[in-house]
Amino acid sequence: MSTWGVTYAGDQSADSEASGGIEGSGSAGLPALCAQLNRPTETERAAIPRDVDECFRGAADQLTIPCTDVTVTAMDLDAQYRVTTPTELPEGEYVLRCRGSSDTSAPGPTSYVRFPGPASVKPDGDRFVVSFWETTAVTVGGSSSDRAGLGRITIEPTPEGLATGLTHLAAAHHTTAPVRSHPSFREHPPLLEIGTETSVPSAVAAETPDTGIELLVPEALDMLFVAAPLAYYVGATVRVTDCDRPVLRAEEPSIHHEFDGLPGFQHQCAQLLRRAFFLDCQARRVAPDRTCSKALEQLPVDVDSLCDLGPAGRLEQCLAISARDLDALLPDWHLSTYAKPTTDRIGCLPYLLDRLSLVYLPRATELDRDELLDQTLTDAYPARGNTCSSGVLKPELQAGQLHAWLAPGTPIDAFKPVPAAYRNRAKYRTRQNDRLQVSVVLNDDRMCEEHETVSDIYEERAADLPIDVTIHSRLGRSALADVFEAKNDFVHYIGHCDDGGLRCPDGNLDIADIEESNTRTFFLNACGSYEQGLSLVKQGSIAGGVTFKKVLDKQAAKVGTAFARLLVHGFSIERALQLARRRIMMGKDYAVVGDGTYALLPSPKQPAVVRIRGSCSGYTVRCEMLTAQSNGDRYDLPFDGREILNGDSLETNVSASELESVLSSMSLPVIYDGDFHWSEELVGAL
Repeated sequence: MSTWGVTYAGDQSADSEASGGIEGSGSAGLPALCAQLNRPTETERAAIPRDVDECFRGAADQLTIPCTDVTVTAMDLDAQYRVTTPTELPEGEYVLRCRGSSDTSAPGPTSYVRFPGPASVKPDGDRFVVSFWETTAVTVGGSSSDRAGLGRITIEPTPEGLATGLTHLAAAHHTTAPVRSHPSFREHPPLLEIGTETSVPSAVAAETPDTGIELLVPEALDMLFVAAPLAYYVGATVRVTDCDRPVLRAEEPSIHHEFDGLPGFQHQCAQLLRRAFFLDCQARRVAPDRTCSKALEQLPVDVDSLCDLGPAGRLEQCLAISARDLDALLPDWHLSTYAKPTTDRIGCLPYLLDRLSLVYLPRATELDRDELLDQTLTDAYPARGNTCSSGVLKPELQAGQLHAWLAPGTPIDAFKPVPAAYRNRAKYRTRQNDRLQVSVVLNDDRMCEEHETVSDIYEERAADLPIDVTIHSRLGRSALADVFEAKNDFVHYIGHCDDGGLRCPDGNLDIADIEESNTRTFFLNACGSYEQGLSLVKQGSIAGGVTFKKVLDKQAAKVGTAFARLLVHGFSIERALQLARRRIMMGKDYAVVGDGTYALLPSPKQPAVVRIRGSCSGYTVRCEMLTAQSNGDRYDLPFDGREILNGDSLETNVSASELESVLSSMSLPVIYDGDFHWSEELVGAL
């Protein structure tokens, strides 16, 4: 049994986005809680400092809450604890966040309970039991909101307005302690909306941490955009001043750190965030006697004193460490976004910060035609339609394994989000499907091989998950439009595309002409489907896979089948396509439009990619862990059981028998001799 203040939040897995909202009257919803209160009466929403639509007050000596995830926050302490074992709470004021289960990547129903201690919280299968020593006054709340967090901040479309908004996005942090580096302790930041005057909701202001850290920035949107991730994570108060260079400062302890101007400022911001985040990951602990990690032992830092410092004190220690000593230990960062700093993209920032993306200013060059497509190969094999794409840009990529291009132009090696993609996530959080709806469309009989294979993959996965798979063939324009307008979670289109749209037996369907897309995610495996996919996102979808130019039928089938399998195993759209396109020589023909970090299903518990090469004594295995949704989490390696941070990798040598044993026991994507395989399929070929 745990006692508050003794057990610290640890590296538990976070399987879904840090967001929530009541979806009707789900099992963990407000009605189920109110039914257990004695004489419940409606009370002010401010009674629970969260984004709730309704609050009720009553009395109870025990509450049974059907849910799978409970987090308790001590109102008078700067701490939060995820309940995984029976826990005793002493006197004090507490808020429980109770989150139900979900069959999709979106979180289940969420409600809140506020009460005074002493009390106990005990997990009991798929429910939690809260017991009080005597009949106690309890407040419960819930929200029909389409997002988690603490509301929406209205800001003026000025640098001053954005600075105020950035200051209060840190209200999403449950704590300023090192454990804030774990995704379970960060909610989705409040949304930013453009208005005629700046207005911060009282609940947001109340939850904004006072860290004593200030970030002074010149009056320029580009400065604020690239500073946003660092300011958000360290909880800095952002102020626009007439300074020549940005300055990070604090009074106690005394900090005065001056940055360069642009373009150097963006790189310095990104690197300081990576260092501060890494130190927090190393300092957080699951028990008071946890020893220093090997990584931290290499640095001139005392772990016990680091854990006891406030955010400004830890920042001071971070700035004092030699960059040369610290940077060599940093894991690869998971995501970077290249954003053009305009007012219409300000609303995207909370979504980028929810993923802890780095932000850079976009720079790119026109891509040489030969880099995108080898024309001799295209002429040698049948392809899926005619080219219908414009010039492609080659971004100057910075730190990060995944890259997003939130700017004009068509990028390669980066997914293409648009503001609509982030806004569209809201409507799918409240969709109340008990089962995932997957549609596979074959609009050319010559491509039946891919059609049959991907259909088998989706139906095989349906044996383990609640998935309904519908197979379509030779759909006309109206019928195909109906598929995209229907409430599908994923549509896999196999066919042709040209300048007129997706080819149908009775003509072409231009996605821009459909009324609204209610298809959450998609894969348009057809030539030059980029513009049609972008239209799907603008019409209501979140993200999907597309092509730039001609794709060969056989190669398209390889990509399509690999993508399908990765997707139903919980990989994000971008990560799934990034791996799937390794199966062909011309992988640069494929790209993602929309929010590529979005996953159709919860992230795998081991988001590992294994790279194998032969050695004189057996095999050298390199395991990489990467998910865009849980930066700061730790994962067990499939080979030796050690833990590594998301974004990190570890190399080890194994014998042939050890390799065969591991690959046979689990289903993992494997890169062997540069080619993509699934682990269980590779065993026989080794």
